[in-house]
Amino acid sequence: MSSLDLSRSTVLESDGLKVCICPNGGRALYAIGGEREARSLCSALGEGVSLVLIDGIDWERDLSPWPAPRAFKSGSDFGGKADELIEKLGRIVSLCEDVTGPQELRGIAGYSLGGLFALYSIYKTDIFARAASVSGSLWFDGFTDFMAANSPHAERVYLSLGDREKHARSPRLGCVEDRTRLACELLRAAGVEVVFEMNSGGHFNGPGERLEKGAKALMAP
Repeated sequence: MSSLDLSRSTVLESDGLKVCICPNGGRALYAIGGEREARSLCSALGEGVSLVLIDGIDWERDLSPWPAPRAFKSGSDFGGKADELIEKLGRIVSLCEDVTGPQELRGIAGYSLGGLFALYSIYKTDIFARAASVSGSLWFDGFTDFMAANSPHAERVYLSLGDREKHARSPRLGCVEDRTRLACELLRAAGVEVVFEMNSGGHFNGPGERLEKGAKALMAP
């Protein structure tokens, strides 16, 4: 199979999560999201890279590393259950390899809180050698302090951000560019290859295109 074909995917359920597996080779990109993210990533991944989409996630609860107050009035407080999701991912990897065969390299990618989770996961497990945090919520309270106090288990990380994301009305969110640049420094100091890219626009501009660029950079040889 030379390119990813969503119509030939295998859909499983594991621990209450929907897992869509598009087999295409011995390397695999695990991504947080559903069909919209799948269509962006399918066009980005080349020969030899399988795609695994993980959906059915409560973003504020499952993707946050520890509890924190909500970021928006209409949102929910952050539940801090990321460690539980990482445990589930370990079981999902085993299920996926029954479909794709053994995976010689795994990456993980996500947008916004999904990007925060992707980066957090490489500090908590060694099952992913690469991670992409695309417009990641690295403003999250205490996250760069956590990075500074711990060591990542990854060889390559892709980080990106919109050039207007720092203009968020909330000072809590407006520090995101400073925190993302600090994350770059911390990762490089730990010996990780870092690809950092600035995009035009705010947080919600072109998420599909940003994910596509991140996937290409992350899973390149």
